Amino acid sequence: MPETKDEKQIQPQQPAPASTPADKAANFRLLANAWIVAMGLTWAGTVAHLLTQFSWMGSASVKVGHIFLSPAGLAVGALVGVGLVVGVLKKLGDQLVPSRPGLGRAVRTTAYVSIGALTAYGAYALYMAPSLSSPWWQVISGPFTLMGKEASLRPILFPALASFFTVMSVVFLILNKERAADFLVETEGEIKKVSWPARKEYVGSAMIVVLVVTIVSGFLHFVDLYLSKLMQHLGVGF
Repeated sequence: MPETKDEKQIQPQQPAPASTPADKAANFRLLANAWIVAMGLTWAGTVAHLLTQFSWMGSASVKVGHIFLSPAGLAVGALVGVGLVVGVLKKLGDQLVPSRPGLGRAVRTTAYVSIGALTAYGAYALYMAPSLSSPWWQVISGPFTLMGKEASLRPILFPALASFFTVMSVVFLILNKERAADFLVETEGEIKKVSWPARKEYVGSAMIVVLVVTIVSGFLHFVDLYLSKLMQHLGVGF
């Protein structure tokens, strides 16, 4: 017999199937491949602009945005970028999957975020290094609005991003090795064994520490201030 409308409404809806470990691994590999391609593109741009600065690479006759690059520099940069992508994916493709996935997630994420923040700071320092007259500070395109601020695409962005992508790729390969992954997983396991005090206890202890530091700092400040005035009055010291 055909189901009535009420019977169809009573039937529970089937939950959406959860993603399997194989799906997660495939998604991560896709993201890793995109990361490697981005690294290759940034290194290609870096090499192309670097070689354009040498006169023996020929005249800069190819216009890219507001700047000109040499055809030979563009060709070598493209070869470097393609070779880098193909070489990394061919030699290290099997290592672009997390080792022991799902374990030690907090510690491993903290390690990646901490190192990533330091690497990003270094990449930003490299980006700000050229002078205003440097060829690396020329405007390729722009200005345009980015997150409410005016920005321009400059050649120095390519080596800055290339350095970031390369360093983080090396960090992932190192931390993803079996011994390093086991160490991070065991570290999180040991952290979970720590007996943390109650919130009231550590808040009270923190308040005491802050109070003691404030009192000692104030005492040392006034002692230094009045001793300095006394020494100046006596004509002693500098």
